[in-house]
Amino acid sequence: MNRLSGKITALKTSGNMTLVDIDVNGTRMTAVTIGTPEKVHYLQMSKIIELIFNESEVSIGKITDGDISLSNQLNCIIEGFVYGEIFTLVKLSFNGKPLTSLITERSVKRLKLEAGDRVTAFIKTNEVMLKEPDGEEDAD
Repeated sequence: MNRLSGKITALKTSGNMTLVDIDVNGTRMTAVTIGTPEKVHYLQMSKIIELIFNESEVSIGKITDGDISLSNQLNCIIEGFVYGEIFTLVKLSFNGKPLTSLITERSVKRLKLEAGDRVTAFIKTNEVMLKEPDGEEDAD
């Protein structure tokens, strides 16, 4: 499980859902959660929050100048690999913070990924969970 920490910079509510922008070391990440700031106590501007997302939800690309619909894009460096017959765990570094991505062995070969490569990690907004530091995870 990947974990990052950041500060809430924007909240947009519609009905019972809130789109949350978080500044993580100068990179904007976005999460969507069920609940509103009136009902979920940690949904507050400038609040420090943890972002949690599974390694199987992290896609990797070598996109240098293209647009893509995924707004959560982290510029990373590949630190290494744990190879399997079907899946490979890619060890990444994002501003010195460790992240992992679980992708197929075929994708590693097709992208010609190597340790030291600069890549972009993509995470879908709805795959990011929020958690207060030392608090309970948002189960919604």
